[in-house]
Amino acid sequence: MKPPVVQNPVFLLDYDGTLAEIAPRPEAARPYPGMPELLYALSRRYPVYLVTGRRVRDLEALLGPLQIPVFGVHGAEEGVLGGPVRTRVGGEAYGVLAGLWDRIPEVPGLRVENKGTALALHYRGATNDEAVKRALRSFLEGLPQELEVLWGKKVVEIKPKGATKGAVAREVAARHPGRTPVAIGDDTTDETMFAALPEGITVKVGPGPSAARCRLAGVPEVVAYLKQYLERDEDEHP
Repeated sequence: MKPPVVQNPVFLLDYDGTLAEIAPRPEAARPYPGMPELLYALSRRYPVYLVTGRRVRDLEALLGPLQIPVFGVHGAEEGVLGGPVRTRVGGEAYGVLAGLWDRIPEVPGLRVENKGTALALHYRGATNDEAVKRALRSFLEGLPQELEVLWGKKVVEIKPKGATKGAVAREVAARHPGRTPVAIGDDTTDETMFAALPEGITVKVGPGPSAARCRLAGVPEVVAYLKQYLERDEDEHP
């Protein structure tokens, strides 16, 4: 079903595939037209959090210094667009991750993104997904115990244990008692966020199985849904 417009929301929003169309390379995923302005206007009225697998600073490069709070690298970082950033989980993982570099398989179409507290192995450019997955599964056998693996859309994240969007969702909900969490995301990495909010409005963007109770077809529909909150405010307070 389509998500309802609730009275006292707190928003938890993914970026890629939710606020921006999916792109072949992370740096090419520009925000949907008008998205920075929409987020800024929404954040002036309601609590808005961006919850992403990206680093906070990388997201800031795309959206600008909006002074909106961000949980980056699935919650390993916390910061503000245009403000300070701190490491919450996984500071001890730097050395462990560095030890994996020489073992990463050389597979056509596989590209490695170093997030500091995590590694993202992107294979959007691969012509044979199954070959890449086989190589990655072999590489990931015997991963150090401080780390865990998260499979997303054409990407595998190697990240510290304890950094999950579900943990972020529970923390944000606790910060804002009396508000209804509205969590929107498109990826398998967002499923822990949906599962952590049984009383919230959880929204899967695009097709595929999901724990979310509501559905939006794509990024334009996300934009239209968020705009309803601003339009409602204008109707109530002309």
